[in-house]
Amino acid sequence: MSTLQEAFDKLIEEQRELRAKFQATAQALFKETTKQFFDKNPAVTAIHWTQYTPYFNDGDECVFSIRDVYFTNANSEQMGDVTDWGDYEGEDDTVWSETSWGFTYHKDKNFEGVNLDDVENFSELVSGSEMQDVMKEMFGDHVRVVATREGFDVQEYNHD
Repeated sequence: MSTLQEAFDKLIEEQRELRAKFQATAQALFKETTKQFFDKNPAVTAIHWTQYTPYFNDGDECVFSIRDVYFTNANSEQMGDVTDWGDYEGEDDTVWSETSWGFTYHKDKNFEGVNLDDVENFSELVSGSEMQDVMKEMFGDHVRVVATREGFDVQEYNHD
């Protein structure tokens, strides 16, 4: 084997190690960020989003992305009534599920215990282009992620 080939092999191995270190560090920071968000926003019981690579994009490249990030005060039993697109379809009028934009738009609802700056910052972090690879590596493709104070629930997500 040539020394040039050995140099490339070493460089490729260093890249793998750096990528693994980056992923581990990013995941730990994301988990800590999520914990801090819940600590500062006691009314939010869950954060959920879908993330996937579309199967078809009208001729454009199909690229993995995070869809809208929703914040809700639904309890664990009510989460079954919160749709993938964020609507709450249950009977309890006090339950909400909103995007960062929705909190601003629905000012008539009681969002006590929710810091809107935290909501916007967390939403931008999750859906930002810089986090796409981290989120895909951490949770997978074609999934719905539900984050709670207890951790993360990742479910298979079917989309068109």
